[in-house]
Formats: sequence, C-alpha cells, structure tokens
Amino acid sequence: MLKEILDRLVDIEGQLDDAYYNLPEYDANSEGKGYIDGARCDLYHLKDEIEKTILESQKENVSLDEVMNTSPTLAKLL
Repeated sequence: MLKEILDRLVDIEGQLDDAYYNLPEYDANSEGKGYIDGARCDLYHLKDEIEKTILESQKENVSLDEVMNTSPTLAKLL
C-alpha cells in the first residue's frame, strides 16, 4: 500500500517539476511559481516520511525473519 502511494507521489513530483519549469519567467507568474514550489516542498517531506516508514517496516521484517529462522538449539546458546 505504501509503495503504491510512494509511486503516485513520484508521479506527482514529476508533474509539479514540469509545471514549475514550464512557467515563463514573467513577474505575473512569480506568485504561481511560489505556490508550485511550496507544493513541491510539502511533497518532498511527505515522500521522505513514507520512504522512512517503508525502510523501517523492511528492517522490522528482516529482524522478525531472523528470529523466526533461528534454530531452538542455537537460541538456547545465545
């Protein structure tokens, strides 16, 4: 689920980047560029949080797998 959300955010990031860089450099567009840049910043933070959550859940899964795959005899020695 989080992976699909992250993929969608990457798509949105590309769209916002395209919008930002395709706006002409007119004074009238500076406010619009500011709003797009703010949305990009919020998106980057959200993307970072989701990536951290995915990495943490992968670490937890690895640790659980290690515990579940440890033989009872070895566990007694530890």
